[in-house]
Amino acid sequence: MAAALAGGEIALRASWCSSPAARYEHQSRPFLSSNPYWGVWHFPRNEVRHHAPCFDALYRTNELGMRGGPIRPGGRRIALLGDSFVEGMGNDEDEIAAHFLGERLGPEFQVLNFGVSGYFSTIDELVLYDNFARFFDPEIVILFFLNYNDLEDLLDPVKEQFIDRDLNFVYRRVETRDEILTAVSEQEAPDGAERRESRWCIVRLLYFGGRALGQQLQAWVNLRWDLRRALARPYIPEEDAKARRAWAIVETSLARLHALTRARGTKLVVVDIADPYQLDPNWLQLTSLRSGVALSPHHPGRRLGEICAKLGIAHYYDMFDDAQAYVRERGLGFPGLSFRCDRHYGREGQELMANLVFRYLQSEGLVDR
Repeated sequence: MAAALAGGEIALRASWCSSPAARYEHQSRPFLSSNPYWGVWHFPRNEVRHHAPCFDALYRTNELGMRGGPIRPGGRRIALLGDSFVEGMGNDEDEIAAHFLGERLGPEFQVLNFGVSGYFSTIDELVLYDNFARFFDPEIVILFFLNYNDLEDLLDPVKEQFIDRDLNFVYRRVETRDEILTAVSEQEAPDGAERRESRWCIVRLLYFGGRALGQQLQAWVNLRWDLRRALARPYIPEEDAKARRAWAIVETSLARLHALTRARGTKLVVVDIADPYQLDPNWLQLTSLRSGVALSPHHPGRRLGEICAKLGIAHYYDMFDDAQAYVRERGLGFPGLSFRCDRHYGREGQELMANLVFRYLQSEGLVDR
């Protein structure tokens, strides 16, 4: 047995172990930094290689920590607010929605990507706009809402640094542009972290073999990742106390954002992203059976639309129907618009987001092209 294992280890070292497929998920250096104003942001002037079994992406940030190129003086600007789906996790710079939207709009516009991972949700996006994005004077602000985790993230006790239990805003507010630009631009990313993975190729083979088998089983039945109740909560029409609390924070945050943008003459657009769980009918069916209640893929979009209408937010776009039609027309099975090993959208999903949003902006007369 020992001889067989040793022989297998030698063979794997010679043929497979040094290949990218044999590496665990790893980032070449830290990408996210703590921020005293809105919690989490990116290190500026940074370049990070993010490797996972199903993607290998290079992240670059500009002088102020946004993904994308340097800030151009003057011109028309559109600001994108959102979480890791807007940030473009797992994708190179030319594969993210901000890039594709910029291509559709042309050189007259600069699209500023304020998307950030790190459990970002509507309250975080409000605080980031108030303390950072507003100083760039965008003429359009697009807030992207992600059904399956934005509501759950709003329930994290850490959000009480921004909004208390009585829905009063308690976040620290930046007073001047220089204050925040100095704070952001002076941060420096530390050196890269040491890669942590087994030295034994056989262990790595078993690890990735198990993951590959699980993904193949998911592909056969078109399941998506897991059946946690927290993921089902946004699609249950009869809302529990946690869901009602989360939606109350959404409404309060959007009311504040609407007031701030309106005071500056900025157009606010709210977009409900068609998320990977919502687009998977098999996940909806099986989770409905497990939950004992029929899940509705339309519920969060309707709920968000009602909030926008109540607040007088004129521009609201629910992406679900158009994205669902796209997936059906192309017969996309597992993993749909996502990576095989990660629920985030790959290039196709990112480009679809940009195309649908651009079409909506055109239909509303917000852009000319």
